[in-house]
Amino acid sequence: MNVKGRLATVARGALRTTSELRSSAHKKKRGWSDYRKFLRKEFRWKAPLSQRRPRWWRQGFLSRSVTLYQLDQNDPSLYINDVQRYTRTKRMVHSSLQEILDNKFAFFLLINQLGLNSDVVPMLGLYVRGSVHVFPNDDQVSLQRFLQIRLNVDEKVFVKPLRGAEGRRVRSIGRTSTGYRMNGQDVTVAEIRTWIEHEKRPMLFERGIEQHEALSALNPSATNTLRILTMPDVTNGKRPFIAAAVQRIGTELSGHVDNWTQGGLSAKVDIDTGMLSRAGQLPDGRTPKWFSRHPDTDALIEGARIPFWDETRTLVLEAANRLSFMEYVGWDIIISPTGPVILEGNVNSGMNVIQVHGPLLADPRVRAYYAKRGVIS
Repeated sequence: MNVKGRLATVARGALRTTSELRSSAHKKKRGWSDYRKFLRKEFRWKAPLSQRRPRWWRQGFLSRSVTLYQLDQNDPSLYINDVQRYTRTKRMVHSSLQEILDNKFAFFLLINQLGLNSDVVPMLGLYVRGSVHVFPNDDQVSLQRFLQIRLNVDEKVFVKPLRGAEGRRVRSIGRTSTGYRMNGQDVTVAEIRTWIEHEKRPMLFERGIEQHEALSALNPSATNTLRILTMPDVTNGKRPFIAAAVQRIGTELSGHVDNWTQGGLSAKVDIDTGMLSRAGQLPDGRTPKWFSRHPDTDALIEGARIPFWDETRTLVLEAANRLSFMEYVGWDIIISPTGPVILEGNVNSGMNVIQVHGPLLADPRVRAYYAKRGVIS
């Protein structure tokens, strides 16, 4: 080999070494970032040291999840752990497409173009830079004017940021014959405007959907939504299937929303029949919380059936098939008096709200998909 050839070989070796070092450094940086994220989640739970389960941290489980999944009795290898949940499952959808799921406005525009036989939650307006762009009209008005003339009396409206999860920064507002209400409390129009302006971010106005009387009977104070997780069956031509479905139910703790992290309940939906199991709730300590009847309304949960379940299942699978490039979607569905209504889609599947009822990896199709996408080895 001549001098030029030897120099080229050395250069290629140096480049490979540099690339390997960069890759190693990137992995270490990402690993440290994941570790810090895990610790933030662990200590966001305000609990005494006696409630912590540090021996489970090495296996990737938060202390609260140990109780939730009853890992002292169950096989932890069948569960998606919290490190996998907070880091790897967030990359299930291609990064260039995640924006559509993360951005509620973008998702609304997309879902309206799919031609599905379903209603979509009506969008009333988008607040940005001091004005509300009104839908379906093409005009824009000041926030003050929108609140005064565009809200119908006794109509519930939800205000939420374009991005967000777990019901954070979501409020219900409405006009009454004598004034305004926000999250069930009497307020002035100035107080609503001040809260929205203080957020300093684009905000969506969505018309509240009347829920089916069977869902309202569980808890009328919140819109009780389904969370349905779909993914492709990589062992069967990538046909989408429903991996799990749960009915979320609001409580006095969760207030006007049904969110699990704020104290809502989760009841498993039998995918074949639409029947509900008993409902779980995030535990405060080392004792699981289960309810066959609603703790506030005393409504029967276990054994109740979701109305329009067959239609809901068909709708979600059709939507997942038309959005097959997304692959992994946690669908939020409202059951109205006339059928299922799509609220939004999420790349965040709400892992613990699902796995409280049993491990996802017990299903071979789920295990195969998570292995394919590098969530598990």
